[in-house]
Amino acid sequence: MRSAVRSAVCSAVCAAVVPATLLVLTIPARGSTLECQRVDNNAISIDGLRSDWNNVTMEHLRGKAILSGKDQWQGKPDLEGKVRCGHNAKGTFLLVEVNDDQVVRTRRPGTREDRVEFIFAAKKGKTRTLRIHPPNARYRRASVRWVKGRRSTKGITHRVIRLRHGYAIEMKIVDGAVPGYALGSPKLRMSIRIIDHDGGPSRKADTVMGTGGDTVSTLGVVEYDTARNLLAGFLKQKSLRKSQILHYKVGNFVTGRAREQLVIAGTFVAVMGEDLGSGGAIFSVKAPWAKKQNDLLRFRTVDLDGNGNLDIVYVVRQTIAGGLTRDILVVLRFLDSNRFDIYFMHEISKRQGARVLTNKYRFIKRGKKTDIQISLAKASGFTKQTYRTSHGGNLQGLLTPWGKKKKTFQFAYDGVTEK
Repeated sequence: MRSAVRSAVCSAVCAAVVPATLLVLTIPARGSTLECQRVDNNAISIDGLRSDWNNVTMEHLRGKAILSGKDQWQGKPDLEGKVRCGHNAKGTFLLVEVNDDQVVRTRRPGTREDRVEFIFAAKKGKTRTLRIHPPNARYRRASVRWVKGRRSTKGITHRVIRLRHGYAIEMKIVDGAVPGYALGSPKLRMSIRIIDHDGGPSRKADTVMGTGGDTVSTLGVVEYDTARNLLAGFLKQKSLRKSQILHYKVGNFVTGRAREQLVIAGTFVAVMGEDLGSGGAIFSVKAPWAKKQNDLLRFRTVDLDGNGNLDIVYVVRQTIAGGLTRDILVVLRFLDSNRFDIYFMHEISKRQGARVLTNKYRFIKRGKKTDIQISLAKASGFTKQTYRTSHGGNLQGLLTPWGKKKKTFQFAYDGVTEK
């Protein structure tokens, strides 16, 4: 847990997440968005009983969702899909129901028979595919495996059920079990593809329908309603527009596996996440030293003290009487007690007419930790006699030609020390 070593500078705004209204939607053919609805932690069990899905939004896969073989498709009895997605603190839950009048399956299933493929965006522009072959009257056990490689299905709980006309797949995915998925993330790049071979095992599928393609550029998107609603709630509460977002980052800002969203917009810094309160919460602070949006110049997130949580770094410009401006490097951290703390501040430039004094800063990795090094960069016009310091308290002053030329600062949970 992090400890506050200075006074907190924030106010908290908790956002209630409005439950999704039950809708039946039609998904476009490629790269579509599947909404994932927040459900209670004990609402859904992966047990083959589908009654606990009744309050989760259903999305139909029909003619508009056909990706190939539309001329072979003969309507609902031939092939139809229904998809539902729910999420909570335990993971993501998916239910795919397939209406198929003939389920084609062999003893050793491959690419020439009926199946559902879940395709995820992976690293280096690649995809990973989880392939599920359903049971039929002859082969009663489903096949669930990753295509290529030896990736484990650990973290994926599933039940594949035979239906009178087709089959259903019920699945739970926990944090990190599939590429690109982390609890609290606002989106997951994934396609669900239902592949139908009506004429028996064959090289070419008769019909393919789904939420997206099988390449990185054509994948669909799962959008989590909690994260979306939190962001919308923050912008509305602060009377901001999406175009005013200066910096956006998804990552760990508090201790725990779930991810939070960092948003810097207008003159506010906000951290929001479904793990910060029941149903999700938003905590925001007026960015120290910023009076208007244009005062905020540069942004970065970095784990300075090596505890696994990201710290928030930005540069802000302050205008002072007499035509003097200065830039300040500010580091905020969001404590596990759900409040912001000013971790570090350092002047990095001062300008007045032709007189300029600047410092440069860089981040230096040291194991799991990261140090900040400040060094003298440019000096023109200011002298030891004419220069007036304007720092104090927790604000470190500019390095000058007549003083120390370089400083390195190291960070720990209980404060900052100069090396």
